[in-house]
Amino acid sequence: MELITPDKRYYASYKEAIQEYRCHHVDTYHFFDTEKYDIFQKIENYRTGRNLPAGYVRATYLWLVDGDEFVGEISIRHSLTDSLMRFGGNIGYGVRYSRRNSGAGTFMLSKALTYAKEVIGLTRVLITCDEDNLGSARVIEKNGGVLQDKIINTIEGVERITKRYWIRL
Repeated sequence: MELITPDKRYYASYKEAIQEYRCHHVDTYHFFDTEKYDIFQKIENYRTGRNLPAGYVRATYLWLVDGDEFVGEISIRHSLTDSLMRFGGNIGYGVRYSRRNSGAGTFMLSKALTYAKEVIGLTRVLITCDEDNLGSARVIEKNGGVLQDKIINTIEGVERITKRYWIRL
């Protein structure tokens, strides 16, 4: 497995991962909607900080691939807003449903932390997850995440308990 800049060679596999999320009703991470957007242009806009919606920050998107298969996506936000401090943090990620519980998330986050330090220049990152997302909490903790606290957020009208972790780079 390797962490790469998004590449059109994996576009069909990316779309399959989106379909897996839909079929299994996964809503813990949202891949870009390939029917609405040119995802490669959207990824470039985030990388450069151009044409972003109000309140959004620059972000680098990386893909975890294994052979010909797209395995997961991770976004590294270059800065934090008040909103991201409550929910979202510096890093968000999703592993395709069929590759969950395979170590892919732990590997992907590990590589992304190195990238965040060496390429973006971050010295620490905030990562959040829902309290009931045990898999994500394990991935964060395996990568050195230290729980700061648990807070209540209202996301799309639903109250959620959010765990907030810091990782020093």
